[in-house]
Amino acid sequence: MFCYHCQEAKKNIVCDVTGICGKKENVSSLQDLLMYSIKGLAFYAHKSLELGIIEAKTDQFTAKALFSMVTNVNFDPADFVALITETNQRRNSLRALFLAAYRQAHDTEFAETIPEEAQWQFESATEADFITKGATVVIDKEHIEDEDLHGLQECLLYAIKGLASLMVHAHALNSEKQELYRFIYAALSYTLQPNNSLESALAMNIECGEMGLSAMAMLDQANMAHFGQQQPTQVYKDVWEKPGILVTGHDLQDIEELLEQTAGTGVDVYTHGEAITAHAYSAFKKFFNLAGNYGNAWQDQRTQFSKFKGPILVSTNSIQQQKKDYKDKIFTTGMVGWPEIRHIADRKPGQAKDFSPLIEQAKKCEAPTLLTEGKVTVGYAHHALTELLPAITEAITQGDIQRIIVLAGCDGRHKERRYYTQIAEALPENTLILTAGDNKYRFHDQDLGTINTIPRLLDAGQSNDFHSIIVFLQALQKSLALPHFNDLPVSYNIAWYEQKTIVMMLALLSLDVKHVRIGPTLPPFFTPNLLQNLADQFSLKGIDTVENDTAAMLQGL
Repeated sequence: MFCYHCQEAKKNIVCDVTGICGKKENVSSLQDLLMYSIKGLAFYAHKSLELGIIEAKTDQFTAKALFSMVTNVNFDPADFVALITETNQRRNSLRALFLAAYRQAHDTEFAETIPEEAQWQFESATEADFITKGATVVIDKEHIEDEDLHGLQECLLYAIKGLASLMVHAHALNSEKQELYRFIYAALSYTLQPNNSLESALAMNIECGEMGLSAMAMLDQANMAHFGQQQPTQVYKDVWEKPGILVTGHDLQDIEELLEQTAGTGVDVYTHGEAITAHAYSAFKKFFNLAGNYGNAWQDQRTQFSKFKGPILVSTNSIQQQKKDYKDKIFTTGMVGWPEIRHIADRKPGQAKDFSPLIEQAKKCEAPTLLTEGKVTVGYAHHALTELLPAITEAITQGDIQRIIVLAGCDGRHKERRYYTQIAEALPENTLILTAGDNKYRFHDQDLGTINTIPRLLDAGQSNDFHSIIVFLQALQKSLALPHFNDLPVSYNIAWYEQKTIVMMLALLSLDVKHVRIGPTLPPFFTPNLLQNLADQFSLKGIDTVENDTAAMLQGL
């Protein structure tokens, strides 16, 4: 086992026996083999696109398969056996189409070197055989010839997984872009090439950041088309007397369908983690059974879920191993999976998912136990931010706003993440904070006050709503008549945890943003030499003490 694609890798180096997340060695091997197989599929998909061959079902499958490997999404060996099997079947089918088309187009056989990943065939599709094969394709740290290049290519692979997750969410709302699939195939094929350079690998990562912004924009448009605009909304954190169902994750369509199916049943629906953003969309205002938000970010679920009393729906990533006395109340859906946890099947065309198992169970449960009280405000996506643009522009011009600090990203378990709470507390009263993702749980319940009636804390939404922050800041640049994006009085402090936050980082680098901070630790796949190169080119850096970082950010450093 060799896994270091999340911020909680053991000792910030690697999980080599079992994952901090709960991933076992068998699942790690299956994920390694799935990525190996997807690279082989991508080889032929990339070549096929050059001949005009597009297989839409394979495109969509590839994105889902990549999404399954995002941190804390799927831990079920059976799911990975099925994904590996289908990946190889689709590769073989595409291979046959490509070879025939190539022969017809060039009047000769395809004779380029074919990488091992595109040749591998299995004799039996069993978990044991796949685990054995997966153990042969795991990262072998001792035989990496160029650690800097390897680090950048690993960064690219992890970002592609995050990109794919955005694409899956958008496709569920009937939105997709062929250019994103093209990029994924090109990037995966790139990693199969020998003799890549550090410069080309960095360029591919930067392009992935551009594609990430494009995917975020696509998902944003899909969400608005289906659910309306986000509006500044106060969300209550207390509980009501009815039993409830708790939804954690990012999938808004799941929440909508669950609300429709629970209406009039005497069962309330609560959000958890990044699902809190649902409260801000206009389409959800009509649901009186959308009761509030329960608990904090994903990492607290093992202590908080049992107190909820009712069933839990995990709609996207961030599932953890549940305690035995509560395991029977956890349901997964979409690409999420855990052995022996009940799974809600995907919706059929033109139909909703069937959430009746959760609803029937909820009716027999007690009401949730109160965890916290009070309320928080969400809904400052780019529509609401745009409405504040004149006031923010004037406040900056008059000196009432000294600096805007972007504190975005993903939360996690490590105690070092108290840094983000302390940063929010330490920033002076003439600074604005923009946030997206569940890192907001480190500070969103603080009363940070206002600047000329502008709330000092503006929550744009989920991690994909980072796009809203960028769109607003680009509009602010124009409003302030600044020649360059880096001339804005803005500092970026990104809390990375998993693959979507890697996309955030690369998105900023694609915009040539300088002085981005990544914390609470730097990615372990970034070598010292690679970090130095990124520091030289982008002034990318890790975090320091709260005092030093607060002073530096206020100076634009």
